[in-house]
Amino acid sequence: MAEGPGPLVMAGGFLQESHQDVFRAVIDPIDKPASEIRLGVVPAATGNISGNYAKIVEAFTAIGIAEENIRLLPLAMADDRRTEDVDESQWADNGRDNELATSIEELDAIWFLGGDQTRITAVLLEEDGSDTPVLAAMREMHARGGVLAGTSAGAAIMSPVMLAGGDSQGALFQGFRDDYESMNDQEHGPAIVRQGLGFFEAGLIDQHFDRKARLGRLLAVMLEHEGGMPLGVGIDEGTALIVENGEWRVAGGGGITLVDLSAATRPGEGFPISVANVRLSYLLPGDLYLPESGEYRPREGASETIGSEYFEVPVSLQSGLFSANRNLQELVGFDLLDNSATERVESLLIGDEGQALRLVFTQDDQTKGYWSQDMTLDLYSFEGVRLDLEPLRVELHTP
Repeated sequence: MAEGPGPLVMAGGFLQESHQDVFRAVIDPIDKPASEIRLGVVPAATGNISGNYAKIVEAFTAIGIAEENIRLLPLAMADDRRTEDVDESQWADNGRDNELATSIEELDAIWFLGGDQTRITAVLLEEDGSDTPVLAAMREMHARGGVLAGTSAGAAIMSPVMLAGGDSQGALFQGFRDDYESMNDQEHGPAIVRQGLGFFEAGLIDQHFDRKARLGRLLAVMLEHEGGMPLGVGIDEGTALIVENGEWRVAGGGGITLVDLSAATRPGEGFPISVANVRLSYLLPGDLYLPESGEYRPREGASETIGSEYFEVPVSLQSGLFSANRNLQELVGFDLLDNSATERVESLLIGDEGQALRLVFTQDDQTKGYWSQDMTLDLYSFEGVRLDLEPLRVELHTP
């Protein structure tokens, strides 16, 4: 293994067989033939241990790891009903198993399956929040160059503060709640925060970022939670953030959103949350971010949009299903950065009891946009887009 901490590979969920570059990012940094790499798989987050483990075995054997070198680590909270001869819930205390901890030394990489992230931390953290012997062994493996990787829940656990539940509307309008009962709580309501494992210390991780519209959730926790951080990282589905040798890059089919609060101000306290001068950046595969200097290097072949915009079209208020360019990358790329008709675009989030938030995205002298094409698909990335959240009161009437 290489000297110093190994890479982190954090995927946003819903990986497909075609995302081989994500899986290759796990094995390529390891200085040995793929057939000799030893991979451990942590199934704790999922209830379908046998099925999801089989898929990971298939993914990694397809790129050269020998099946006999892939090992299911007996760490779980829930029984897999598909395995009649094994009760995996009996593995709940295995984080304290010294023999298992010793065996971690033999591994070159560890992959955390997706599912419920609170199950992973329940197995690997002691009740007082300290490391179990197995987690301590994982830290040692990573510190000497081993690769830590995972998808969905396996990405959420990586930051010191772990997002466990809630959605953007609940977090922005109501804040936080303490109780967590099941994965249903990941999809709605105020934000739920737990202790993470802290392998990724640079910021707060959120996953399924694009499809589940989690920008508001991430932002609320960064602003309001005492364990929040000035930098947040949102990872799209089918996409991974790779942290290696002081560089951040992207693999997969989507992008990575960086949320920077270092220059943000708070016009008012309480909920719904108001904030000014949040800075957003978005990286695509081929882009590079250097966190120590804050430098953003766009992918080869990308051209700057500002000053050479393709579109000159009026932009309507973004309000949901019937609005074009609904996700962040498209809204900022098509409607703002590659459109000479406007320097701001707006989106509206309506809550209960007349509460609302206006999201204002602005380009200024700190903003840069980048455009490239994959055949006929337009791809946009950017840095330094300004975001302001402005509370409103609205009244809805039936004519």
